[in-house]
Amino acid sequence: MCGIAGIVSKSGAPASGATAAAMIATLRHRGPDDTGIWSGGAAALGAARLSVIDVAGGHQPIAVDAGRIVVVQNGEIYNYVELRRDLERRGRSFATASDTEVIAALYAEHGEAAFERMRGMFAIAIWDAARQRLVLARDRVGKKPLYYMQSADAFLFASEPKAILAALGRAPEVAPAPLLDFLTFGYVAGDAAIFEGMNRLQPGSLLTLDPGGAPAVHKYWTWPRDADAGMPEGEYLERLGAELDEAVRIRLRSDVPLGAFLSGGLDSATVLALMTKHSTRPVQTFSIGFGDPEYDELAAARRTASAFGADHHEWVVTPDCLDVAHRLASYYDEPFADASAIPTFFVSELARRHVTVCLTGDGGDELFAGYQPYSQALGRSSTAATRGMRALVGLGARWLPAHARGKGRLSTLALGPEAWFVWRRTVFPDYLLRRIAGADLLASASNLPERDAVSQLERDRSPLLSRLQRWDQQHYLPGDILVKVDRATMAHSLEARCPLLDHRVVEIAAQQPSWRHGSATTTKKLFKKLVAQWLPAETLSRPKMGFGVPLRRWFAGGPIRWARDILLDRRTRERGWTDSREAARLLRQHEIGARDHAKRIWTLVCLELWARAHVDRAGTREQACA
Repeated sequence: MCGIAGIVSKSGAPASGATAAAMIATLRHRGPDDTGIWSGGAAALGAARLSVIDVAGGHQPIAVDAGRIVVVQNGEIYNYVELRRDLERRGRSFATASDTEVIAALYAEHGEAAFERMRGMFAIAIWDAARQRLVLARDRVGKKPLYYMQSADAFLFASEPKAILAALGRAPEVAPAPLLDFLTFGYVAGDAAIFEGMNRLQPGSLLTLDPGGAPAVHKYWTWPRDADAGMPEGEYLERLGAELDEAVRIRLRSDVPLGAFLSGGLDSATVLALMTKHSTRPVQTFSIGFGDPEYDELAAARRTASAFGADHHEWVVTPDCLDVAHRLASYYDEPFADASAIPTFFVSELARRHVTVCLTGDGGDELFAGYQPYSQALGRSSTAATRGMRALVGLGARWLPAHARGKGRLSTLALGPEAWFVWRRTVFPDYLLRRIAGADLLASASNLPERDAVSQLERDRSPLLSRLQRWDQQHYLPGDILVKVDRATMAHSLEARCPLLDHRVVEIAAQQPSWRHGSATTTKKLFKKLVAQWLPAETLSRPKMGFGVPLRRWFAGGPIRWARDILLDRRTRERGWTDSREAARLLRQHEIGARDHAKRIWTLVCLELWARAHVDRAGTREQACA
């Protein structure tokens, strides 16, 4: 696990190793154990390394074939042992025991087809000196981040935007479309990053850059569509169980201590059960709580840990909302407002005291239809009569003032299943976005993000559940969930591994029609059948809880005054991104208990703190998170 960065000169002049070193200096939280810079001709590559595989010998960058191929990587290739054996049979020899050298040798043998053979999470940069070509690749589902940008004289790439800003010495303008996405959903997704001219390499994608050319991006893997007629259920469960078991087994390859995040739910319990099967000693597990029964799963996690004989660690935190918001802003290089980043941040801090690697249960809900909004959307029938009634209700809702009590509830009654599902994912739905977003920001948009998402879902002719899952898999998962986990764990130099998102598990999950995974009354139907053989009955029957935080309670006291000071501050007003009068209205309504705007207030606070950390301080030493 590492932070990577690099620069390629457009003119062919020697690239600056010093610039690559300055970029890597901002990423030491991702890789505190070692740093390395390679420069040669038009390219310079760097890595800040968290040593997990071949601790002594895996220094990066790694070069093979007399320096013709140079590689830096962030992540792990879990099947590197098998890939190495195959390469050795072909006559390849290795100087290290690291997976990074396997990547270099695999590319030397197979070119860009090498990435299709890898089973892992990764962001990889390869300098092919013979062709003066840069190759960037990102893992299939987007666990590891990779950003890129063209400046006036160079092509820049890095694990996080802060490294690119260090090379530029300034912050580019904030891009309006991603900013509207953030205000709508609380995170930024898609190709465009928050800064003008900066992009994310999308999951499952390759980028190549040849001398004198423009970057070319293409997909080497796409999310599979679910089958129209699945294989027999018994065969499916047998194959899914085997792939999931193998996904966990190969993720136990590590030269440093590892453990598991544990909630009270099915996914993390399943990972623990399979880890226990393949471990010779008790698995170390980690759970976090807030001392609030509505948000606390510590008792359930404790019982699950006990059932598997785990060496369990837990921590009840009463975080200072003010302090944690500033800390998160420094690590999340794009505005991010999913408050579950708070427990993820603290459980990562707890785990890092004991281990260097943790397995997680992320991805199970998106793969196996575990979210309650799926079943709730399926329960919203859509006939000619219901559509007509919704149209009338919607007409009435539009006449109500934006903050009238009951407007939100009445508005949702008017929504069809696709629109209702997207609404559930919003922080500021369109009718509130038009009030909070600045006039110039709104004027820049041809359409608003919520409407775009609904249109996308409505155009797809697939079964409804399949469409909802696909939207989450391609928008919510890489834009929110995986960003949250990557930044929170890397803030503490902790590697997170997600076996449920192994691409072979993903592909098997799609080999059943979506209606077999869930319905209007059932979630995770097939997955529960599979894991019943591994889990205690109590875990199987436990109601699902989200990984949430008591924001409303936190904002009931002093923090609301702190939020007011930030949101009505001169700096915030002068940015013009949000309407200060509307922000004051939200604060007042929440303060007197008229409406619960905690999530919206948190989102606005996160935006401003992000701007102060990454826009106002771009290119300064204060920005580094070392």
